[in-house]
Amino acid sequence: MILAHGLGGRSDLPVPLWLALNAGAAAVLVSFLALTALWTRPRLRGAEGGRPVRLPVPRVALKVVGVLLLAGFLAVAWGGPSDVEHNPAPAWFYAWFWVGLVPVSLLFGPVWRLANPLRTFAAGLGRLVPRRELPAVGHWPAVVSLFAFLWLELASGFSDSVRVVAVFVTVYAVVHVVAGAVFGPGWFDRGDGFELYSVLVAALSPLGRRADGALVLRNPLDGLMTLQARSGLTPFVLLVLGSTVFDGLTRLPVWTSAQGTSVQKLFGASAAVGTVGLVVAVAATALAYAGAIRLTRPYLRRSVAAYDAFAHTLVPIMVGYTVAHYFSFAVFEGQRGWTALSGASVDYTLLSAGLIAAVQVGGIVLGHVLAVTSAHDRSLRDLRPGYERVGQYPMLALMVGYTAVGIALVSGV
Repeated sequence: MILAHGLGGRSDLPVPLWLALNAGAAAVLVSFLALTALWTRPRLRGAEGGRPVRLPVPRVALKVVGVLLLAGFLAVAWGGPSDVEHNPAPAWFYAWFWVGLVPVSLLFGPVWRLANPLRTFAAGLGRLVPRRELPAVGHWPAVVSLFAFLWLELASGFSDSVRVVAVFVTVYAVVHVVAGAVFGPGWFDRGDGFELYSVLVAALSPLGRRADGALVLRNPLDGLMTLQARSGLTPFVLLVLGSTVFDGLTRLPVWTSAQGTSVQKLFGASAAVGTVGLVVAVAATALAYAGAIRLTRPYLRRSVAAYDAFAHTLVPIMVGYTVAHYFSFAVFEGQRGWTALSGASVDYTLLSAGLIAAVQVGGIVLGHVLAVTSAHDRSLRDLRPGYERVGQYPMLALMVGYTAVGIALVSGV
């Protein structure tokens, strides 16, 4: 069984790799040239944009469903068979929940904030414990909590253990319920990695809230402009990006051959090798971004916080990488959510290799084109007059580089 990785590393792209790389880079460059020629003033309206709509939001029903789903999951994870072939809990957790957060958040906005059962339990426990003021920790607790999950999924070596998954979810729930009870509901905005992830993805949803609280249909890029650049937000996005880079690396022959050889002997265990690899991949991704920001800084207005100014532009790239690396995983491993109960087998013929590769490359390229668009609009606001174009070159180079790395990794070379 393959659980920890999207079945994304492939060597059967529908076109040669060199052509895919050139086409992806060209798409990003052409979009930049078109934007600089036609998009000459800021157009994204952020929280002021959108057309009001009236849609029922069943808040209580979502809370009840969230609690029932968590209770059912824990009952199966703890009380069901211990082997992954007969227990659907890992598939529910990785494929249905983790990957499912992306399409649900893109379509319906940050609904996980309403359904999150940990919020519900924390609200009840909060009536019994004294409340304390939430420290100024930014989003760093969410960075830590999401790193713990990504380590389990990608680097631990026992991600498909039913009982390990049960322990992780139980400990995660207890920690955040207690913290939410002590520090109030604001804790989940700052500390719950899954909720923050859903909120970031939901920024690209056509459904959102206007500044006055009204539900609106909007340009998805307007949603990106509403993200508040609190401390830890940029590292959080870079963590997700770096983890997908690491996921792609572990599908390459060079990584597989390194396991059990000199690298394995140096660190002594598969989990240690995976942990080092995950940290290095995240660090490299973050350093590339920091380098682009360093080169951009001289062109920015003095009042702009350079490192966080373009954090929102990374979100479409994050979503594009996630689609590329988890699309086939969701379709194939997601089937285990019911085959483990019914005894049926996974149908690997549902998707052709060409379709998988097309979605992978398309997701990466589209994510970067949207990133270039939002970065261009931000640049028109934050770059000093006269430098609106040249000041974008470092970020443009970064996005072309990210595009090339993403396509190369999903190609499996």
